[in-house]
Amino acid sequence: MDKDIIPQQPVSLWRNRDYLLLWLGQAVSSLGTSCTQFAFPLLIVGLTRSIAAAGLAYSLGQLPYVLLSLPAGALVDRWPRKRVMLLCTFCLMVCVASIPLALFLTSGPLRLLLLYAIAFGLGAISLFDELAQSAARAWIVPKSQLPTAVAQNELIVGSSALVGPALGSLLFSISRLLPFVTDALSSLILLSSLLSIRSPMQDERRTERHHLLLEVREGLTWLWVHEVVRSILLISSYVNLTITASVLLVLAIVQQQHIPSVLYGLIVAAGGIGNLLGTALYPPLQRRIRFGRALGCALIVFVFVFPLYGFITTPLLLGAVFASIALSDSIRAIFMDSYRFAVVPDALQGRVSSIYRLTLFSVLTIGSSALGLSLEHLGVLPTVGILWSGLLLITGFLFLSRHMRQATLPQA
Repeated sequence: MDKDIIPQQPVSLWRNRDYLLLWLGQAVSSLGTSCTQFAFPLLIVGLTRSIAAAGLAYSLGQLPYVLLSLPAGALVDRWPRKRVMLLCTFCLMVCVASIPLALFLTSGPLRLLLLYAIAFGLGAISLFDELAQSAARAWIVPKSQLPTAVAQNELIVGSSALVGPALGSLLFSISRLLPFVTDALSSLILLSSLLSIRSPMQDERRTERHHLLLEVREGLTWLWVHEVVRSILLISSYVNLTITASVLLVLAIVQQQHIPSVLYGLIVAAGGIGNLLGTALYPPLQRRIRFGRALGCALIVFVFVFPLYGFITTPLLLGAVFASIALSDSIRAIFMDSYRFAVVPDALQGRVSSIYRLTLFSVLTIGSSALGLSLEHLGVLPTVGILWSGLLLITGFLFLSRHMRQATLPQA
């Protein structure tokens, strides 16, 4: 006699041992990374008395994302994921721990060159680590639970952005080396978590190997023929640019209105609160609103709220606008990342993610420079108008695209 087969419900994420180990390790490590990201520019400025030197260090840290993203994605798809994460975490720990050593053992131009080399090294290793971690998360978590996992990862990002600078400031005030020691210890915790994970975190790989360029092309071809994922990349690139613009616009308004730096810090902190609220609001929205409609609603918030930067000048209103945009962006990012991780084949996760990173960082690198020039020569209101026109275009594109309107999050 045939029996009805009842599909088994996936185990709760809080009972998924490998996911919990990865998530908790990343949470601790992200907090340590936030401390280093806050303290490293302060260290450079303290040594050189030059903002330009700190800016160069930041650029060197971002450069690998532009130069190495495509080959890194292909290599991450080729190599064992768990081994890549273990090696990257160990190398990040060594790089961060070498910052105090560089200060103790060197001086003058050699010390600065070593710190620049460390900044580039941290960026390159972080690129490989992020690609492997995002792909591993997509493998460990069932597709039906990917939105929850992405939201919980966004919780880590928002919490680190909120707590990290304050903790980094406190540690730096005690000793300028303490943030880096803390970061190295947090990497040690992540390393122990990764060693405790039992699963391989990837499907069995094919044995034959192609040329690296052919494997990169395979990822580009897959992305090009999948219209929704390609559209997500286009929208994400522009929205991320507007988020960067929000920071620069607030800074420009703060300088024009002579708002105290303490209030500027509170305005930026409001963005972290907005991120956390967006993460909290995502689960009920995901249950009630279809993917395409949710993205449309998020972009409409951008369209209505972003122009206010051109007219408001008080800290309270600036904080409210900044938080509203961060909240909307958090929801938008969780929906988009959940869809991408669910539909991209496991064997292509690294390559597709690397194309995303290459595009996003290239747009940010060029766009940030253009934004700075626009603010300097045109002012706040014209810059807001230019960016707003772009928001109108991508919002119109989303509503006119039948594929985007009808897209739904995969559940199987």
